[in-house]
Amino acid sequence: MTHLTRDVLIKKIVADEMVGLGGTDYIQNLKSAYHKWEHESSDSLCRKYNQIQNANISVEILEP
Repeated sequence: MTHLTRDVLIKKIVADEMVGLGGTDYIQNLKSAYHKWEHESSDSLCRKYNQIQNANISVEILEP
């Protein structure tokens, strides 16, 4: 299993949000998504990751 860190969760969430987006605003949307999720709490990241992956992870299992 992948070592779960905040960074891994952020990348997965952003990738999920970027699916289907394209065009001239892609880079700006990518930057905005990263900025948004980098500032979310670990609890929020876990909730969103669980929703996307149909998983059940918690903050306690995240690696530093």
